[in-house]
Formats: sequence, structure tokens, C-alpha cells
Amino acid sequence: MTLNSPQNFSYSDHPEDVLEAYALGALEEDEAISLEYHLEDCFHCSRLLAGLEEAALALAQAAPPQTPPALLQTRLMAAVEALPPVFAPTSPAQATPDSGQPTGSRFSLSSFALPLAATLIIGLLSASLIMNLLTTNRLNSLEQERAAATLRLNQLEQGQSTASANLEQLAASDAQTKYAIRHVMDTNFMMAQPTTQPLQLRPAKGSSNSEGLLLVTHDGRRAILMLANMEPPPPARSYQVWLSRNGQRVPMGPIQVDSTGWGSMALNPPESLYGFDWVNLTVEEPTVGETPTGEMVLQTRIVSPAGR
Repeated sequence: MTLNSPQNFSYSDHPEDVLEAYALGALEEDEAISLEYHLEDCFHCSRLLAGLEEAALALAQAAPPQTPPALLQTRLMAAVEALPPVFAPTSPAQATPDSGQPTGSRFSLSSFALPLAATLIIGLLSASLIMNLLTTNRLNSLEQERAAATLRLNQLEQGQSTASANLEQLAASDAQTKYAIRHVMDTNFMMAQPTTQPLQLRPAKGSSNSEGLLLVTHDGRRAILMLANMEPPPPARSYQVWLSRNGQRVPMGPIQVDSTGWGSMALNPPESLYGFDWVNLTVEEPTVGETPTGEMVLQTRIVSPAGR
């Protein structure tokens, strides 16, 4: 479309959508002229255009020199050859003083085609750089989102691990509580029975405040051992309960004591407890065998009700 004056194509608002095309030299002539008239009175658009032209110049300078492919050059030259004759040079025979046409050459194909090809190549390179910048920014944004998602997943996994550990601790504490309540109930029951026999465990040697009490049912099939004022066992060791008879010892398992020195356990001997001679408490290594090797802490001689 041909405009008679710039006023035929004017902008009533800030034409920011065409500033980029103008900075790259891609506007039609009439649009460019109208925009230039607008820029004379618009500081806002002039400032935006200055930044865009600076960016376009930086992009053009950042692009390394490229040699166009031979095929592209051939296609460009063929396109130029197909232009209307108005672009062809005027021969001296056709340019005569009477015809009113100037003599000499006007435009040559090479002088027209090479700048056109350079403009196309610069435009393609500028578009490629802009797309590369946009793609790089998007990739960086996606990478940041992925890193944030990974961090959140790690935090959730850590929270899940902590919650699982807390649940395990609660389960262990609940089991210990139930075990202690059952022992207290068994102890109260056995102490209430008139046929229950109490046996007191005393220190094997020395003046220790440690003591123990063994409550045995009338038939000796069940017993409750309670400890008080016990010192914590040495590191990597535990208290072990034994039944002995004629030099033979039967392990009954470990007994745990708390920070106050209190501990209890139920004994279920393989036969009546009254068939044994002694109840012993020793300090043993974790891999205790069938024979005690540690120090004797408490002991008591088992006396049946008939022998009293």
C-alpha cells in the first residue's frame, strides 16, 4: 500500500509491538516513516527503541562471520535474475539524448544481490540468536524448577524417615511399657498369693547396696525377679540370670535395669525352680555362652517350702 503522507498511517498509542521490527529494519517504508514521526514526540518509545537497537547491534556483533552455503547464494542470484527489467542496467544504445534517459549503468545485479543477501543472512542470524536466548532462559527456568522439586522431595523423604524413626521409638516404648505393666500385675498377683515364696538375693561379695527379690509360685513353675539399687553394667555388657545345680548352669536370659537401678523379669524355668540349688546374677559379654564367665553380682540359695 502506498501512502501520500505519514499522517495516513499514524499511531494513537505507543506502538511497542512494531519497535522490534523497526530496530531490525523489517518494517515497510510507510510504516517506518509513520513510526519515525511518532518517535519525534514520544520519549517513551524513543527510549525503548534505543535499547532495542543496542540489543540488535550486540546480537549482530556477537554472531561470528558466516559464509553462506553455495546453494543459498545460487538461489538468491536466481531470484535476483527473475526480477523485473526495471532493475536491469540500461545499455548505451538504449540511452540516447533524445529518449531523455540518462546514459551509463544504473544498478548491477551484483550490487543489488549482495546487500540483499547480507541483509537476509543478518536477519536469520539475529532471529536464531533471539530464539537461542529464549530457549536458554526457558531451560534455566526448568532446571531451577527441577532443582526446587528435588529439594522438596528430599525434605519429604527426610521427614518421612524422621516420622518412621519416631514411630519405631514409640512402638518400642509402648512395648516396654506393656512389658513393665504386665510384670507389675504379675508381681502384685504373686505377692497377694499366700503360697508365694520370697527369696532374697544378696551381693556375692563386698558391701554393695544392690539387692534382689525372687517371688516363686508354690509349684516353682513361675517366678518374678526384681532388682533394686543396681549399678549400670559396664559398656557392652549386661546382667545375666542363671539357675545352677550340681555345678551345671542353665541361662535364663538378660535382665535390663533403668537409670534408677530398677529392673524386673519373669522366669519360666524348664522344670520346677525348686529342683535347682542357686539363682545367680552375673555381668557378661554380649555373646554369652552356656557357662557364665563374668563377675558374680547377686545370688541366693533356693530352698523349697518343704525344706524350711
